[in-house]
Amino acid sequence: MKITLPTVQHKSDFVAFSGGLDVITPAALVQPGYTRNAQNIEEDINGGYATLSGYERYSGQASPSDAIYWALTFNTLGTIVVGDTIVGATSGASGKVIAIESTRFILTKVIGTFASSESTVSGSASVAGPIVMSPEIGELHAQYSSLAADAYRSDIAAVPGEGAVLGVGYHKGVLYAFRNKVGTGVGMYKATATGWQAVSMGYYVSFDTGSGTAPVVGDTIAAFSPTAAFKLVSITVESGSFGAGTAAGKLYFTSYTGALSSFVPGLGFSMGITATCTSAGTAITIPNKDGRFEIISANFSGYTGTKKMYGVDGANDLFEYDGSVFVQIPIGLPSGAYPLHIAEHQNHLFVSYLSSVMHSALGAPRSWSTTSGAAEIAVGDDVVGFKSQPGADTTAAIAIYCRNKTKILYGTDAASWTAPVNFSDEFGAIPYSIQKVGETYVLDDRGVTSLSTTRNYGNFAAASLSKRVKPWLAPKRRIVTDSHIARDKQQYRIFFSDGTGAYFTIDNSNPSTTPAARMLPVLFPNPVMCSVSSEVYGGGDEVIFFGSDNGFVYQMEKGTSFDGAAIEWYSDLVFNNSKMYRALKKYRRLTFEAKSEAFASFKSRYSLGYASADIAQPDYIKHATGVTVTSYWDSFTWDSFTWDGALTIPLSMSIDGDGENISIRIEGSSNYSAKLTFSGAFIEFTPLRMLR
Repeated sequence: MKITLPTVQHKSDFVAFSGGLDVITPAALVQPGYTRNAQNIEEDINGGYATLSGYERYSGQASPSDAIYWALTFNTLGTIVVGDTIVGATSGASGKVIAIESTRFILTKVIGTFASSESTVSGSASVAGPIVMSPEIGELHAQYSSLAADAYRSDIAAVPGEGAVLGVGYHKGVLYAFRNKVGTGVGMYKATATGWQAVSMGYYVSFDTGSGTAPVVGDTIAAFSPTAAFKLVSITVESGSFGAGTAAGKLYFTSYTGALSSFVPGLGFSMGITATCTSAGTAITIPNKDGRFEIISANFSGYTGTKKMYGVDGANDLFEYDGSVFVQIPIGLPSGAYPLHIAEHQNHLFVSYLSSVMHSALGAPRSWSTTSGAAEIAVGDDVVGFKSQPGADTTAAIAIYCRNKTKILYGTDAASWTAPVNFSDEFGAIPYSIQKVGETYVLDDRGVTSLSTTRNYGNFAAASLSKRVKPWLAPKRRIVTDSHIARDKQQYRIFFSDGTGAYFTIDNSNPSTTPAARMLPVLFPNPVMCSVSSEVYGGGDEVIFFGSDNGFVYQMEKGTSFDGAAIEWYSDLVFNNSKMYRALKKYRRLTFEAKSEAFASFKSRYSLGYASADIAQPDYIKHATGVTVTSYWDSFTWDSFTWDGALTIPLSMSIDGDGENISIRIEGSSNYSAKLTFSGAFIEFTPLRMLR
């Protein structure tokens, strides 16, 4: 009799890595590809999970990640050690030693060209030459590039002062930062090729009883006696008018002749203006410390060259800065009260103080008189921010976010504003969480919410986007520090004082549905206290900077480390039963699809049967990289994968274990490994029987 053995059915299941973190959906219902625990990965807008790009300190000097290294052969090492700067005795060339091999110095900061054979000025070494730029490939190239970056990193200093960075602004291609001075006041600094430089804010003289013709920028203005003069760079009229002989305000200048003390109260002017001094000549300062700056760039004129930077901090007057002239703008608040939030809308400058919204006159950000078209609107709850919204053909809308409610102001100017419409008493926003990525996203007590325009243009609808991560996100709402957008990645990012953050990747590819927001958590060694995201001035690329609590400013999406520290990342995918519920399976092979543009490495392991306690769980196993991973009984753990190349590469590994489902873990820790993107994994298995 012929015996026919049963055919063993071999199956393959592809799991697309997508969806982000899900910590609430029951295990039997969650879709494969979500992660149940993760750190420092993000959902790629083109699909898959990607490890984070790095960030590095910034001051306008050369970026550490742009550093290059050189290899210089030597005959004798002498007493040279890593960290020394060697100088050729004949050529005068120099370079900093970042590594020493058996016959080569690895150098960076190389100046000049070493001779083919020469001694060094110090260290008693004998150089053979020639010197070769960045000769390595693979992991060694990545390591040497990282060491070269470290050498340049140490040249970049914190913003001068003390405490955290209070705000950053990007204007006309220049990054500005604010930090408490040692002593009194706040310093404003700009990034330059030689590092942070203090911004000279210039001087002002207050005046009143201004009459006749108002002076214009460029006029020379002098005092009667003793003689002192300056060239006018800006003027603010805070009340009255020259026509009525009642103008009062400030005259601004950046340099002067004579003595600043010559301008004293009661002194008249001999040139350029008919008015009387009401204050001495005064150096402009930001006097009050510990504000939290909110900064925008806006244009209230007809051409791009007049775009200016505006800022508030809750501790000082509203300011305007065009790159050379710093102007403080009182808006009529009581003494000791200062605006905290700011926006530009319909050619008006909007600010808030407590539950009041104030805006400037049309096209006149320095004019805050109600007779000129400025106005104040009470909204009944503390305002935490603004965001302009799409409107109808004949009107416009701005969302006024309060702590516990949201209002919409319709209209185009003070004459057409309607009373703010109470959009929602259910949600408002937490300060510094308001951003716009196509739609407006905020964090409130109930999670992240979007405000989207409905088909009935000018009306709005709200949707919650963080239900799957509510247990993770809810405790964080009390420690929000900042948020920004990443345009190129279509992300809304929000950050917290403990160094954590949440990256929401927005998928709005289907215009008929609410955009999906896939969240993954991050953890930085340097907490994000303030940030700015902008297109590069004069170009379409994006730059993102943030200030931290140590006084440093960092550039994001830059390098392969967290300012020299390793990026530690991992993801535990949800348990996947391959659509065979309560069926025991023998798992045989796991194949990742991943890509990287340079050297990269990662480690992997898996768990079977919900990591059941009925299965013996051995201790962690140490691997050659020094990273520990769990090894389970009836499972297999492998060492790091490494490769070079930009194409998607399948990485196939044999596995052996039985279980009803499987969870995959990927992880890594490196300060030189390139960004990795995982599109998914193939799981090969053989069905065995139903569980009893």
